[in-house]
Amino acid sequence: MKKVLLTTSALSLLAGAAAADVSLSGYGRIGVVYTGLFGVTTTYSRYRLNLVGSTETDGGLSFGAWTRIQSTSFGTSGGTAPGAVTNHRVWVSNGTMTLTLGNAGGAVAAAAGIWGCGVGFTGSCVDMADPSFANHTSSSTGGAGPGVVRVDFALGGANVSVSGGNGNTTEVAANFALGGANVGIGYAAAATSPTTWLNVSFDAGSANVGVRGASNAGGTGWVAHVTYGLGAGAIYAYGGTNLAGSSTYGAEYSVGLGGGVTASVALWSLGGSSFASAGAQFNF
Repeated sequence: MKKVLLTTSALSLLAGAAAADVSLSGYGRIGVVYTGLFGVTTTYSRYRLNLVGSTETDGGLSFGAWTRIQSTSFGTSGGTAPGAVTNHRVWVSNGTMTLTLGNAGGAVAAAAGIWGCGVGFTGSCVDMADPSFANHTSSSTGGAGPGVVRVDFALGGANVSVSGGNGNTTEVAANFALGGANVGIGYAAAATSPTTWLNVSFDAGSANVGVRGASNAGGTGWVAHVTYGLGAGAIYAYGGTNLAGSSTYGAEYSVGLGGGVTASVALWSLGGSSFASAGAQFNF
């Protein structure tokens, strides 16, 4: 009888799960990095696995949840612990409005177009106007995260986000098309350093060019960037001065190898120190 009950329960669970959608995705990175700040060349590797579950009610409401497993290694030490599991986020959406709770970025991260993080196979964020992540709410890749409350609105050709709650800074941001340009704006009302972001990019022939900007009482940062197709790959170059007042510039050449694999070599400078990397990322 116990076996019958267990089997029946298992089949019931499987039947319920079949109505939902569970997906796994992620990437691996492998290569070497030269850190001029310390004069050290070391191996670098990372494994990331995203787990997403979602379902939809009869009335059309979508529910979803996300968590991540990630570990990063620099040589034989450093990085995150093997298999570190980050806290989750959960959301509900009617297609126009989405409410997100948990380990998620705030409005600025979601909608202001602030992101660079495109330098080298490691995805270094030195090409951002404000690479500190201190002036806006960001998610955690291996911890509890901010416990943010964020509401996103899809309004025709524009997206608007508002966030805060649970001790997080109040933020508002939007992105929209303006002529041939993509524009992102954001504001975070941090008590010590309220910050504003303005980001613009557009296509110019076979190139995409843009500027990322951030400003607060401590100063203004800006980084110009361009991506241009060359041969089988693309060159990405950027330069400017970030919000901390450090000069930042560099270039990368990347090429797709098929099968979700992209290889790249990159050289960059931050605050007068030189860096380089060579490696590949494979998506799955």
